[in-house]
Order: sequence, then structure tokens, then C-alpha cells
Amino acid sequence: MALPKINEHLNFAMTIPSLGKQVKYRPYLVQEEKVLLQAFESQDPATCLQAMTDTLTATIDPREGIDVSKLATFDVEYMFTQVRAKSVGENSTILITCKACEEKNEYHIDLDQLEVDVPVGQHIREVTDNIRVEMRYPSYEVMMQQVDKEEESEFERALDMVTHCMVAIHTGDERIDCAGESKEDLLEFVSSMTANQLKNVTSFIEDMPALKHNAEFLCQHCTEKNELELKGLSDFF
Repeated sequence: MALPKINEHLNFAMTIPSLGKQVKYRPYLVQEEKVLLQAFESQDPATCLQAMTDTLTATIDPREGIDVSKLATFDVEYMFTQVRAKSVGENSTILITCKACEEKNEYHIDLDQLEVDVPVGQHIREVTDNIRVEMRYPSYEVMMQQVDKEEESEFERALDMVTHCMVAIHTGDERIDCAGESKEDLLEFVSSMTANQLKNVTSFIEDMPALKHNAEFLCQHCTEKNELELKGLSDFF
């Protein structure tokens, strides 16, 4: 007699923050959770990022046509918390150190209530009066590539990241698609900017949306009121 298949038709829906597109997904299974735990125990950033993208790829309905590696980093972090909530539980308990007495306090987070605020209409950055750069948020694929470039300087990695995030260069009425330009030419274009011009472009990446939550609690040990911002996936587990 064939054994029954479990969770074959359990589907939930979530919205990808940067795209505003709703997709269906299922919880991750025991064998998938085992791979995740092994990746997190390794404490290797590249291994953890790969395990997360692999898990999302497996749990999102393939008919949605979503390439997880091409999504923005905050998309992947938000989506992972939603899948995790339906797989393990909606609540996550973390330890936060009191700012006054430095004792640790348990803090409970409802993962279902987490959101990512994505600003509208800020993808164009001015370089000069007649040159503008059209930007996109770095994908998880790009972030994983950056992890493997430890031999490069921080400045070199920053320039490389900018070239990955440039969609097009606008000069007057002309729009030059960066996909049709070589990496060398894009690096030369970025390197020709002044420090202030480059800062205006890189601020798009530095200020990109993130998974955030404002935590407020009274310390269980000294009753001090604590307020802090949790930011990024590592703060929620």
C-alpha cells in the first residue's frame, strides 16, 4: 500500500516587496529544514545565503516563474521569514541585551507582522546636469558573488557592486542600456565620477530597504525601557 503524501497541496500567498507581485508557496519540509540548520551551523555566509535561496526556490510554486537569485536581498529575507513562519511557527524568540544593566531579555516577534517599506520613484540618481544613472537593488546572486571576493579591497567591491546595480545611463534624450556594455567600460564610467557623484549613486544601495522592526520592552531585571531597531534577517532569529 502506498503511503500518503503530506503537505502536497498546502499553499499560502505572499507579496514580493520590490515587485509587488503575489506568489504562492508551501512550508519547507523536514529534509529541507535539516539542510538549513546545517548551513546556519556552519556560520559561513555564502553557505547560508545559498541554503536560503535553494529553500525558497523549492517552496515557491514553480508556475510563478520566480528566479530567487535575481531578487533583491530584502525580498529574500522577507520571503524567508514568511516561509519560516508557516513552516516552524509565526513567533520567533530572541535575546536582547538591556542598554542599562546589560542583562539579556527574551523578546517575542510575530513574523507574520513584518513588512518591508519600499520607496517609490527613487531609482534615478543624478551624476551631472545631463547625466543620470538608473539603478536597481542588488540581488542575492550579486551579494553571494561579493562574499567570494574577500581578496579585493572594500573600495573595489563597492565599485563592482555599483556596476551590477546600474540598469541604464541617461544622457539627455538617450538611454544607454548597461546590459549592452562591457564590465570594463562600466567600471571606467564609475571611476570617472568625483567622490560626491559616486556617493550620490552608492547611497541608493546603502539606503536600500531592509527587513526592520522597532522593538520596545521593559527590562525584566531593572525595569529600564528599551527601544531599538532590529534590522536584517540575523536580528530576527
